[in-house]
Formats: sequence, C-alpha cells, structure tokens
Amino acid sequence: MNRNKKLGIFIVVVGLLIIAAIIYFIYIKRSFAPAVVTVVETPPIVQLPVVTDTSSTTPGDRPRNYQQYDISQEEDHITNANDIAKLASAFTERLGSYSNQSNYSNFEDLNIFMTDSMRDWAKGYVEKMRQENPYSGSYYGVTTKAVSTEVNKFDDKLGSAEVIIGTQRREINLDGGENNYQQNLRLTFVKQSEQWLVDGAYWLK
Repeated sequence: MNRNKKLGIFIVVVGLLIIAAIIYFIYIKRSFAPAVVTVVETPPIVQLPVVTDTSSTTPGDRPRNYQQYDISQEEDHITNANDIAKLASAFTERLGSYSNQSNYSNFEDLNIFMTDSMRDWAKGYVEKMRQENPYSGSYYGVTTKAVSTEVNKFDDKLGSAEVIIGTQRREINLDGGENNYQQNLRLTFVKQSEQWLVDGAYWLK
C-alpha cells in the first residue's frame, strides 16, 4: 500500500469521526440536557371586604336626585308672525283637502280655529259641496299641499294679520280625471280672547 493511499484512508476516517462527533453533540447530548423550568409567580389573592346590602330596592329602582321642574315658572309664549305663518300653512292644507267620500268633514274639524262668521261661511260652503258633489260611489276630492307662506300683515296690538299661502293642488273629478294646479290662498286672522282665529279665506286665481 503506497503512501498516498494511506493518507486518503486517514482523511476519510478523520472526516467520519468529525461527523460522528457533530451528531453526538447535536442530537444525543441535547436529549440528556436538563429541562429549563420557568417559574411564574402567582400574585397574592386580595380578599375584598364583604358589604351587606340592607336596601329593599334594586339600583334601577332607587330614585335619582332629579331637580323638580315647575312649568309655572316658564314665561308665557307670545304669538309672533312665524307662529301665524305656521298656523296658516296647516290650516290651508286642511281646508283645501276634502272629498265627498268623507262628507267634507275637514271643514268641521277646523271649526275651533274659526271665528263665528268664518264658521257660518264654512257651514254654507259644505252644504253647497254636498249638493253639487254627493257621494254615490263616485269619488270626488281635492288634495292641497302648502309650499310657501308670506305674512303680509301682523299687528299684535290691533289683533289682525294676513297671510298668503302658495299651494299645490290635485283634484280628482267624478269621472276619474285629474287636474293638478297651483293656487294661492289669502287668510285673514283676528285676535279674540288672546287667541288668533281665521276670519276669512279667499282662493286667488
């Protein structure tokens, strides 16, 4: 066996020994290493004092310290032009929306907002409508929607006011035909016993 061959065998043997040593230290020695145990300290338990509830009501039943509200301390509201405009708008929609099916009862619903003279006019107008468009199975009605208001006059001392209400109206005739149109209504108000009442209603062309 020549020298070069012996040297080759020696290198191979040394290499195998090194590989065996690596395997030993990585796998075998690690399996025998002691396990590391982590100790977690448990916080001490604090005992809260025991409180005995001697009340006979649940928390939701216990009255809260609310301040008493006395409505008599409120200042009286003085009707202004804006209030009249809102009243006129609501009155117009109710006055201008009626049908023979409801027997024109909307006018009677508005009686409390009318003066005596206006109430007499409404009564006569209802009688006329009932004669001209009685309900016999064929529907006739008008729907009115207020779209604008303009206060032309408001005098609290004299107790008089006038408002122009712009409306959009829809009429359904006895034959089923429809008619849509715009129309203004002029309302006059008078103040009686500190209450503003409608004294006149005039549809404008």
